[in-house]
Amino acid sequence: MEKKGQIAVFVIVAVLILAIIGIFFLAQNFNLDIGQRTEASPSGFLRDCIEPEVRDSVQAISIQGGYIEPDSFVSYENQKIQYLCYTSENYKPCVVQQPLLVDHVKKEIKSRVEPRAKSCVSELKEYYEERGYSVQADAGEINVDLLPGKIIVDFLSPVTITKEGSQKFNRFSIAIDSEIYNLLSIATSIIQFESSLGDSETLLYMQYYPDLKIEKIRKEDYKVYKLKNVVSGDEFNFAVRSLVWPAGYGLGESA
Repeated sequence: MEKKGQIAVFVIVAVLILAIIGIFFLAQNFNLDIGQRTEASPSGFLRDCIEPEVRDSVQAISIQGGYIEPDSFVSYENQKIQYLCYTSENYKPCVVQQPLLVDHVKKEIKSRVEPRAKSCVSELKEYYEERGYSVQADAGEINVDLLPGKIIVDFLSPVTITKEGSQKFNRFSIAIDSEIYNLLSIATSIIQFESSLGDSETLLYMQYYPDLKIEKIRKEDYKVYKLKNVVSGDEFNFAVRSLVWPAGYGLGESA
């Protein structure tokens, strides 16, 4: 009787193991089948489409002082870098050139990204039509917003997708990780010091923001600031001409 009981226990355990194995393989097959049938969501499609363009645009604009085409700049290491604080006079602090820096950079990003955004909406329409859907889509326009830790791209593009049922989307909001807002805020603070005191103390910023690296390159009559988040890799450069002493100043006094 004891042996029969042990055998019964082994049989039950074996059945349970086989059942668990069977459930595991069924789940794997089920997931595979679902994965094969799953199509990209509209918001996921648009994110994958627009994110590379946003990142490329932010990089190109940021290393030039927040401008697609700098109009008052220094050439440093073969790069045009916009003056964000400037005076043509000696002995005087600079005057802020772009008081609404964050808003300006938003507009520059939007200007560069919007043509690609419209193409993304057209590609979304083609993607779903190739899969048997009926799609009504308006390219519309986009809004760009900069927030701490992210860039928000809003597609103001009404889209209706119909197959067995119908779904209507009035807008799509895409969030992309970025530290550009924080770098612009720090740049604005540095510029305020330059415009009032003619210089800034960058070490204080790096002590307060452990992920921040600031290089201040002094030239004869201008300075280049290079800000970088060492974790994300985001950066922002700008130039300043402030409280400049003319060449040879003080030589007569020392003589």
